[in-house]
Amino acid sequence: MKIRLMGLPDEVDQATERLKQLFDVIDISAYRPLRGQSRQVFVYIEIRL
Repeated sequence: MKIRLMGLPDEVDQATERLKQLFDVIDISAYRPLRGQSRQVFVYIEIRL
């Protein structure tokens, strides 16, 4: 299953760490900036249920 996380880099890091505790995380993509002037980023996380 792939999950897309969007938010400020610190928020994405916190959510990623929480998902690692709950699921078998297979892959995490690099940060990608959102369009425009936003400071937010997104990553894709692949997990195994």
